[in-house]
Amino acid sequence: MADQQFAAIAAQYADEAQAVADFDQVVEHFKDSDHKHEFFDAALIRRGLDGELTVIKHEDSGKHRSTKKGLKIGLAAGLAAALFPAVALGSALLVAGGSGAGLGAIAGHISRKSPSKDLEAIGETLSAGSAGIVLVVDPADADEVETSLGNATKLTRKELAVDREKLDEEVDEAYE
Repeated sequence: MADQQFAAIAAQYADEAQAVADFDQVVEHFKDSDHKHEFFDAALIRRGLDGELTVIKHEDSGKHRSTKKGLKIGLAAGLAAALFPAVALGSALLVAGGSGAGLGAIAGHISRKSPSKDLEAIGETLSAGSAGIVLVVDPADADEVETSLGNATKLTRKELAVDREKLDEEVDEAYE
C-alpha cells in the first residue's frame, strides 16, 4: 500500500489549562462537524522540566488506528514517542492505553517515514516544562485545526507519511 499523507501539528502552551481548552475545542469540532473527517488523532501532553513526557488525554476518529493485539493508541501518541524516545515510553502508556512494544513500533515507523529535520522541528515546539497538543489530521483539515489552537504560544506543522499495512505488520512483529 502506498504511503498516506497526514499533517502533523504540534502546539505549545503557556499553561496546561489553555492547552486543555484548545484540545477540548478541537475534539468537539471533530465530533460535532457536519462533514466527516477522514482522520483525526490528538494527544494532550505534558513535558516535565526533566523532559519526561506524559500523555494526559488522547482522542481519535477511530480510523487508521492499529487495532492489532488490542493496541488502543494512535498516531499522535506514536508521534510524541518518536519526538522524545528516551523519555516517552514509560509515562506515555499510562493514558494512551497501549503497550510499550506497540508504541515503540508506531514511533519507529514514523521515525523511518519522516525526515529527521521535520521531527526535530516538531520536537522543538514542545519545550521542557510545557503543556502541548500533538495532532495528526488529514491535510485538508490542517488549516481549520490550526485556527482552533488560538491559545498556543508556538505552533509547528509538518507532513507525515504512514503506510497502514506496513504499520500493522510492524506492530504485529513487535509482539512476536
